[in-house]
Amino acid sequence: MKALYPDIITTVGIIFLIILELFLPSFDLIGFLGFLISFISGVLAIKYSLAGYRFNEWLLDINAFSLFLKGVIYILTSFVIFSSVSFFKSKKTFLENVYTFLLISLGLSIMVSSKNLAVILSGLELASISMYISVGMLRDDYVSKEASFKYLVLGSMATAFFGIGSAFYIGATSHLGIISVSVNHNTAFALASLFLFIAFALKVSAAPFHFWTPDAYEGAPTSTTAFISTVPKIGFYAVIFLLASYIFPITNNFSYIVGIVGVISMFWGNLVAYAQNSAKRMLAYSSIGHAGYFLIGFSRYNPLSVSSTIFYVIVYAFATAGAFLVLSILEKNQSWTHDMNNYKALYKKSPFLAAALALFLFALIGIPPFATFVGKLGIFLGLVNSNAWFFAILFVIGSVIAAGYYLKLIVYMFFKEPVAEDNMSLSLNLFDTIGISAFLVAVFFFGIFPNVLFDIILKDMFHG
Repeated sequence: MKALYPDIITTVGIIFLIILELFLPSFDLIGFLGFLISFISGVLAIKYSLAGYRFNEWLLDINAFSLFLKGVIYILTSFVIFSSVSFFKSKKTFLENVYTFLLISLGLSIMVSSKNLAVILSGLELASISMYISVGMLRDDYVSKEASFKYLVLGSMATAFFGIGSAFYIGATSHLGIISVSVNHNTAFALASLFLFIAFALKVSAAPFHFWTPDAYEGAPTSTTAFISTVPKIGFYAVIFLLASYIFPITNNFSYIVGIVGVISMFWGNLVAYAQNSAKRMLAYSSIGHAGYFLIGFSRYNPLSVSSTIFYVIVYAFATAGAFLVLSILEKNQSWTHDMNNYKALYKKSPFLAAALALFLFALIGIPPFATFVGKLGIFLGLVNSNAWFFAILFVIGSVIAAGYYLKLIVYMFFKEPVAEDNMSLSLNLFDTIGISAFLVAVFFFGIFPNVLFDIILKDMFHG
């Protein structure tokens, strides 16, 4: 029963915050309590994961691995909430942003708690609907509302594909549980695999299902972009891992479809990113490119490949959230836009923010000593061990191509002079500094000591 405590604490906490807001509508108070609720839930989930707690009743199947993922989701959520309060206050957004983030994390937690398609759909919809709302939370901002609507329309297609895939799965297997089955290459089962994969390919921004991503990321409040571009991906890729474990191997050559979609995403995202004049849109296309890396990692089911992919998803989330949070701090200056020209000589205006953003971008390139390098290396070696040389070579080429547009922004920050004299001043508060520093420490720490995370993933993934 203790395995349910993190979700119970979050649920009660959300209800408490909704009631509290009626009487004490303070962003600082709501933000601090939201951080505290999520952080406590995350720490408990990690603790119970290490202790090997389980819960297998009421259609739930919570084991050490799902508890570990819950812990990462809740802790990352708490970090983003902590770092976002000053941004939301400066933009005069709605207080509901805080518990919208908590609702999303709760939905994701439910999603990784079961192998039953009905429960997964319930968690997916709780998270998705809250995400659509959070994107449109900027007051009196047409672009934010338009982005929210686009995300709602295209995101709803994922629900439709999931429903169709579930129907075919029931037709092929006569149940909703994702378990080891033998269906002798049943056509209905093959269609179930395809539609379920499309549903989550759309959710993780894999090409050619990525069209919502640039507009949603650009139109959303930047702190919200930091959240929706990272935390939900952990839950979505956890379900893809589940599908790759039980469903995809049964369908002939389906792993090649996953790998090919990954290659298309990797090259499309990384190449189109070069054409972007907005740093936010550039990072959106970076997300599409990374979806390619992750899907290529899941295209070969061996312990090294899939564990490295989960490791990479987690450390990528810290690096990307950190980068977007730097952008959100810059955006608090009312004259700031995310045009590349705004970033010229940023190091003169704020050496800390310029250095932090550069480090996050280096991490996204995947160079040592950052944790993302370990993730990329693990995926490459996993592909080589599976004799998937075609995907391994393309994986390296895609990674090299991606380096250029990250370096472009770094050059703008340190080696370009602004066109006109700019007296813009950028101020940092204590929350900004602590939040950015926490993400930097995580990306460095897991790069220098990757076994701390890897050992937990390997143990829980295959023995949890």
